Amino acid sequence: MINTITLLLFFLTVSLSMGGGLYEILVIYPNWKHDVDPRTLRAKLESSGQILAAKRFWPLVSPAQGLLSIINIILAWRYTGDAHTYWLAAAIAVFITRVITFSYFIPVMIRKIMQPEQVETGRLQAIVKQWTALSPLRLLPELFAWYMLAIALMHI
Repeated sequence: MINTITLLLFFLTVSLSMGGGLYEILVIYPNWKHDVDPRTLRAKLESSGQILAAKRFWPLVSPAQGLLSIINIILAWRYTGDAHTYWLAAAIAVFITRVITFSYFIPVMIRKIMQPEQVETGRLQAIVKQWTALSPLRLLPELFAWYMLAIALMHI
């Protein structure tokens, strides 16, 4: 029973994260990633909703997903049923994306993008271009994990 509940919670957080990520890519990023200027970027981040998401949505979803990925790696590793491989693959994929998110995306957002006045214009433009180009790639392993978790839920 604990396996099913934990797996279902993990599936829900991955779904929520994918939805939030898609929303940011399609709706929020376009409002601030172009014409990057240190004097106006902070206002664009606020008006687009990026700062609000960075303070209210992601600090809840991302750590929960990271913790659930660790718990699910342990449970999937011990599980001997048909869902083992799907479940473990999904948990590892999400764990890797959380490590990448916490080691690159969050620090760059907090230290550079959300404090644009401390970064030279050309450097800031390069940082934003790279960050917004790489960020959507995080959805690929999450989509893979979501699919694997759906299969695992059918086999548990």
